[in-house]
Amino acid sequence: MTRLIHISTLLFFVFMAGPVFAQADTNSRSSKPLPRVLVIGDSVYSQHTRELGKVLQDKAQVVYAMWNPDEIADSTTTIALLDRHLGRIDRNGKPVAEKDWPTWDLIHFNCGLGDLIHRAPGMKQFRVLPIHVGGVRNTPQAQYVKNLDTLVKALKTKTPNSRLVWGSTTPIRASSSKVFEKGSEIKYNAAAAKVMAAHEVAINDMHTFVKHIINMDKPAGFGADPFHFDKKPIHMPIVRVIENAFSLNPVPETEEENTNKQNTATSGVRS
Repeated sequence: MTRLIHISTLLFFVFMAGPVFAQADTNSRSSKPLPRVLVIGDSVYSQHTRELGKVLQDKAQVVYAMWNPDEIADSTTTIALLDRHLGRIDRNGKPVAEKDWPTWDLIHFNCGLGDLIHRAPGMKQFRVLPIHVGGVRNTPQAQYVKNLDTLVKALKTKTPNSRLVWGSTTPIRASSSKVFEKGSEIKYNAAAAKVMAAHEVAINDMHTFVKHIINMDKPAGFGADPFHFDKKPIHMPIVRVIENAFSLNPVPETEEENTNKQNTATSGVRS
């Protein structure tokens, strides 16, 4: 019981923790404004957006959308908080004057792990609960599809001049916490791909990249899968998206990218 409480508490903070809406520094040495990129996603993206900012320093302004400590980063909540993610509502919940709304040249977004986690049924307050003791999936697939359709339409309406890129949900592997079903993201990614195709939204295949650089059969530390990646960085696919979108000079290939290429070629599988 003590271990279950520890795991539940850890997952609670993994889902609900995230930096506030924080703007990267502008490059004062350049007369041309840098491309502005907004990253919307759960704590997976919180951890790695910091690396994006380092790699793309003086090339792009990268911002991670704000989450408060009591919020679950699923598709339902993302829709509800979209104006705040876009910088149109401040951290105190007050509207930002339209003249001060930030503009976004590219929005990289994802919802998935928060939808796939299992929770205690019939409770208004969110509480993770292992599958074998009655936990139910947070968002059924049919509702997930409806939510993504609503989200994409809202993004296109609110930010018509922004390039939109969907990041596929990263892999759910063997987990000691038992609050995720191994491989459940595959069907949800396939469903999301259909939504993005219908709206002509580009897809960044984060799933394949991560799958080929981690040990899919061994749970990560602390029982908090799928938020840990064997201490390997996963931000480079987003770097490449930004570089391609704005014709930036590419940074050197990383060890993880090389590993991904080798493992993808060996497996002969694309997902």
